[in-house]
Amino acid sequence: NKKRPRSDQAISNGDHALSRQHRFVLRDKLPYYDFFVAFEDDMRITADHVLEFLELSNDIYQLYKEAMSSSNGQEVAVVDNNVEQLPPTVVNRHKSNDGASVGNDIIHDPINVKHIQRLFPGLLRVEVLDRKSDHPLRKKGVLDNHRFVKECPPSSEAFRYNNEGSGESLLDPTICCDEHDPPRGKMTAHPTMEEVVMWETNIHATGVRKYPDPIGWVAAMPVEDRADVGSFWSGHKKEEANLKRPRRVDETIGNQAGFMATRSQIEYFHNTACPGGFLPPFDSKHWKGDSLQRHSVEFWSGGFQLFGQCYLNRILPLEPRRFEKHLIYHVSNNKQRTAPAKKMIRVGDFYGQIITVKERAKKFAKEMWSTELT
Repeated sequence: NKKRPRSDQAISNGDHALSRQHRFVLRDKLPYYDFFVAFEDDMRITADHVLEFLELSNDIYQLYKEAMSSSNGQEVAVVDNNVEQLPPTVVNRHKSNDGASVGNDIIHDPINVKHIQRLFPGLLRVEVLDRKSDHPLRKKGVLDNHRFVKECPPSSEAFRYNNEGSGESLLDPTICCDEHDPPRGKMTAHPTMEEVVMWETNIHATGVRKYPDPIGWVAAMPVEDRADVGSFWSGHKKEEANLKRPRRVDETIGNQAGFMATRSQIEYFHNTACPGGFLPPFDSKHWKGDSLQRHSVEFWSGGFQLFGQCYLNRILPLEPRRFEKHLIYHVSNNKQRTAPAKKMIRVGDFYGQIITVKERAKKFAKEMWSTELT
């Protein structure tokens, strides 16, 4: 480019470029390492998170191999009580009212290779309430009256009860959030599950689905309409089929402040899944000459590229010992006092709401298709 700058033009620092610098490191180190973790520096990632990520990634891969070797068009069905469940009838299936190719009533449908390749382990960012006496979220009733509690109350099946009838979440906070006493920084020592909260999404943007073994029931995190492989949306009602499902809405998209991936997954992102590629030099037509001007920090370092342009669908296994390993601690512990209180919910209550949606999905399958799901 031989054009001279105008008198009112000058070179300035592109500080926002820092949010994608890790991609250059990934590109340069890809041949030398098997696994990569890229998160904001105040996110706690432990070996438990990595092992669960690898286990679920392997489960997805096993499903992919089964579909590739199947005799029915590269798709695999759910088996329940040793019986292969027939695909739900195509009659009266929900039709999407946005850009999704599937409706909001996908519960135990067979899944094909193309859609299996879009599945990816999801993560939920959480904090632990500090124990200062002035904490607004510790006031009586504040967290009990969370959004959508009337529309979707937490299931009793998500709690264990003592003789006095008090409920305690089935989830264990030690995996994500345990901290010794005295705690470091702004963390809270030895938290209970009642003190673990989240704000990045809510039940209104969440779905559930039963995948073939070894995956089983999962929560489906928000995804762009065009990328959706299907789930039973929490807001779906056969008598109100035109309700709009939240998609890329900032307050529900589920920013996880980073991502982890194996070498082969990154190669898949770059070569197949992500338009314009996942790694530098970002010089294809897709980037329109300047990728930095078009995207936010969250796009590069928060994983938004993966869960938008790259069509990946994040899933969270509903077995409690697995679900709790998808919770990652934001150790700055500051969102609980800066984010709007209406967005905050106890993670145990959110998990209970997901179990409620699972129960509704099972009831829906029985009423619509006479299918008993476990």
